[in-house]
Amino acid sequence: MIVDIEPVSLGISLAAILAFIAPIYISKKKQTNIQKSHQRKFTDEAEKNGLLLKEKDFWRGGYGIGIDFEKHKLLFMDPQSQLGFQLVSTDNISHLDMQKQSRHVGKGSNKSEIIDKLSLIINHSSEQSGKSILCFFDGDKHSDLSGEWPLIQKWNAILLKQIAASKHK
Repeated sequence: MIVDIEPVSLGISLAAILAFIAPIYISKKKQTNIQKSHQRKFTDEAEKNGLLLKEKDFWRGGYGIGIDFEKHKLLFMDPQSQLGFQLVSTDNISHLDMQKQSRHVGKGSNKSEIIDKLSLIINHSSEQSGKSILCFFDGDKHSDLSGEWPLIQKWNAILLKQIAASKHK
């Protein structure tokens, strides 16, 4: 059975499909370009500081973290903070804390945990360096987690290995 479709109906159908798909495609393309722009900024900042980042991660389109094991430097990018970039020496880390601020809502079996903030707090042994706070997730800026919990655990483990390696030197 052959179905005859009028050219006008076919044209209207194709125009409707394109009108529906075009905004989605344009939005996705724009998001991809923004992500690439942030990654390029991160890479440029690393190069400006003479870093060769062996391990790095990007999330939420604008956040980035990377480490140069040879130069003992950690680079962190938070596009929404005033600092923008934080360059942290891993040589003089005295203590590392994963901070998870959360609250419980609901009662009984409907009780759930809402995470408000995830941060990695790096305490330095020298007093003038103080501490560095690397915010991986802020509930005031984002409505839900998008892989930040496993990511902060990964970087906590990487930095703990780096601390142990620098103490054995």
